[in-house]
Amino acid sequence: MSKRPLKVTGFTRFFIVMLLVAPLAYIGASYYNGENGIEKIKQFLKIGSTETEVVEEKTPTTNEKVLVNESPASSDLVNENKKLKEELEFKAKRIDELYRENEELKRKLQSAEKALEETKSK
Repeated sequence: MSKRPLKVTGFTRFFIVMLLVAPLAYIGASYYNGENGIEKIKQFLKIGSTETEVVEEKTPTTNEKVLVNESPASSDLVNENKKLKEELEFKAKRIDELYRENEELKRKLQSAEKALEETKSK
């Protein structure tokens, strides 16, 4: 009979240690930064998230109020959605301005070419 009942490779030992050390290191680093590492892990894995908030939100097309159940993670999504909508509106306005400027420059170029042709023909 062998002295060791179970043989494991070096990689297996490393893997088992990493399964234990990595979460502990993350929790320790979160605690050091003043955050709750365990709560962040629970939020990431969506474990025990029973908190919901009721928020009133206006839809952009109608003035009716809509009730939405939100968790803290979805409020981030709502904020990001608003930010992206504002960015989209800004970029759409900028595109319109550039199109108008482009058309104006085309007209100026055509008038300059006509003036050049007239001076050449004289």
